Amino acid sequence: MKITRWAEYGIHCAAFIAAETGAGRYTVSATEISNSQNIPLDYTRQILQRLKQGGLIQTVRGPAGGYRLTKAPYSITLGEIIRAAEGEVFEIVCESNPIGKERCDDSIACGIRPIWYKLHEHINSFLNSYTLKDVLDNKENDLVVIKSAGKRG
Repeated sequence: MKITRWAEYGIHCAAFIAAETGAGRYTVSATEISNSQNIPLDYTRQILQRLKQGGLIQTVRGPAGGYRLTKAPYSITLGEIIRAAEGEVFEIVCESNPIGKERCDDSIACGIRPIWYKLHEHINSFLNSYTLKDVLDNKENDLVVIKSAGKRG
């Protein structure tokens, strides 16, 4: 399991939009997000496109245009953001990748597959137990403070 930059930046972009629009702004531009979060603009635009395709943000055209959330921060989970930004966090390899020349067969008795499924469920359950609002409220001490996030490696 690996949380990629796509996922991390996706959460930072969504949280910045939530914080700014929650403070009374109607939309936030990609440039503002990029500058405030120290994410390259092209990368920011790609992440925003993924979040839009995932149904989490929408674009507003015009002079006051930009990005805004499609629903309240308390109803958007970190799991939703991560899946929109990068796909599944924990992919069960035997289900998606060929082993040798043949795909792993569901009919084969496999002692590890049930463990992978349980782990997958626990990871998704954990990520879905935190919302964008939790990130903004810094619900857990180890969650990132969005506005003060520094440049990431």
